[in-house]
Amino acid sequence: MRKMMKYKELITKLNRKKIADCYFFCGEEDYLKQEAILLLKKMLIEPGAQDFDFGLFYAEDTSAREAISLAETYPFMSKKRLVVVKDIDKFTESELKEIIKYLKNPTSSTCLVLVSAKVKREALDRAIYKTISSLCETVIFWRLFDSEIPGWIKNKISRKEKSISTEAAHYLFVEVGNNLLDLSGEIEKLLIYTKDRKEVTLDDVEQLIGRSMSDSVFDLLRAITQKNLTRSLEILAKLTETGEKPVGILVRIAKRIRQIIYAKELLDQKVGQARIIKEVGLHPFFDKDFPSRIQNFNRKELLNNFHHLLRADWEIKVGKKPAQLVLELLILNLCGKKRASTYSG
Repeated sequence: MRKMMKYKELITKLNRKKIADCYFFCGEEDYLKQEAILLLKKMLIEPGAQDFDFGLFYAEDTSAREAISLAETYPFMSKKRLVVVKDIDKFTESELKEIIKYLKNPTSSTCLVLVSAKVKREALDRAIYKTISSLCETVIFWRLFDSEIPGWIKNKISRKEKSISTEAAHYLFVEVGNNLLDLSGEIEKLLIYTKDRKEVTLDDVEQLIGRSMSDSVFDLLRAITQKNLTRSLEILAKLTETGEKPVGILVRIAKRIRQIIYAKELLDQKVGQARIIKEVGLHPFFDKDFPSRIQNFNRKELLNNFHHLLRADWEIKVGKKPAQLVLELLILNLCGKKRASTYSG
């Protein structure tokens, strides 16, 4: 079997103009797959030749034979034809065998891209997919770690011949989350907003998102970390007024509690503050006081916090209480206030 690549390795090869005749894209991060396909399309298909030299098929709507027939056809205007077949896991085994027959002797004037979201690494052990993988350049598209997303933001903006500061990229990630499609939409807005300017600043991101840092999810997490109940409730009220979804807020709070637990373990191991910030996936400027702020959390308290988070998640999903009330009671518990005991009812 050929060595499997990750997204970054694929992009490096494509930037060096190394394009294979056949690719097998698998894994769960669909947005990165689409980015790679768009890059191949830009590199291979001449302007105005899309209708002639680019083919997109979905396995549930077409036969393997139809896709292969196009792959075997020489390009009309471009040097190389691009044929993309999505959801190949929906083909029958006989159709997959037909594709394998083509892969054993592919047309050099075509780049064939086979795509599947459901075929994950463990599924590659199946004989049929192992054979496909051995005949293609196989790329596994993992979801990016949170620590990788600010770098992804910077790279995406740099491809538009602009730059973004590290602080601005991290703040955009903190505010929008780790969904690459959502982030891409915000990046497109930033590119339009900054017009002819070459740099996207922290102020640009704040202005575009429509709220200052003092009214953000980012600052809510800081207030909870500091056990500042009054400030936490004030920010929560502003966030819900501006349309922030309760489930999204809850997910971010849960992530912060996990970060605190991990950081406490590192503190117990006498790890330095700078390394803790890096290991936990925080920003060295915005979160520089994080290690000192978590000193007032103890292990028993953090374990109880997980119970409160699970309870809050359940109550929001089943609608047992208004979501705003559930979050307020959760924050009371996280900030260590006894009057939140009604939450257990």
